[in-house]
Amino acid sequence: MNLNIKEDEALDLGFANPEIKGTPTLFVGKIILGQEELEKLESKIPRELYLFAAVVKTGEVHFKFGELKRLELILVEKNLETGESIQYHLTQHNSIMYKNVSDHTDNYECVDMLKKKDILYLHRAPKWKASEASIPKYKEKLFYFSTQFYIPENKTNKTHLGWDETLYVFLYATETDQLLVEIFIQDTSGQTAEDHYKLEEMMAAYDACYNNPDKVHQLLKKGDKYFHDYVLEHKRTSRNTLESLLTFAKTKKMETEVSKRLALMNR
Repeated sequence: MNLNIKEDEALDLGFANPEIKGTPTLFVGKIILGQEELEKLESKIPRELYLFAAVVKTGEVHFKFGELKRLELILVEKNLETGESIQYHLTQHNSIMYKNVSDHTDNYECVDMLKKKDILYLHRAPKWKASEASIPKYKEKLFYFSTQFYIPENKTNKTHLGWDETLYVFLYATETDQLLVEIFIQDTSGQTAEDHYKLEEMMAAYDACYNNPDKVHQLLKKGDKYFHDYVLEHKRTSRNTLESLLTFAKTKKMETEVSKRLALMNR
């Protein structure tokens, strides 16, 4: 079985977790790039991505803190047409992003310098502290946000990794269909693991029932401000949903944003 960040889940990936400098990794998550994702990325190769993480020794010793360690990542990219796999070692090498050192993508954009409509994503917009977030760029073009993985506090992560951080995965397909992967990590200790999982479940539920008024009404009633933000920015959110959202808005700012959207629809 594969050791993973959610210790209550037993996993069998069909292959062993890779190691980083002799240190076993934890499985973080899997990403499937199907037809919808490929069209957005302008890629032709269906892929599966497997992300692993480990805290490894740097080889340096601090006079006060002793032997230094740092988080490093492994990404396994599987070509679904040929069955071949490629493994990438992602580190913070003179960059805030975790990336393959051979990828020449040193540029990034601070999110608070962008408009919401400029942020590209495959399915859902990221849920993060926007004022402290960044998005990688390739030849002045922004990467697509793919997904995010929250590392919860549990015995396994306390022993091997760390906790209360979220990994934001960004993808870009080059002209030669090479897949570039970069990861931004943010401290998200302000929310509990239950909060994160509940939000993920509610977003998935909304994706599945956005055209069912009764179910949407119940979700909006239960949802917090993060879920309401997600619904507001969702490309399939209807007028009826916005009117319900206005009823359950948690803040004046949300009320104002929803009212603006409704006003635009009336034009």
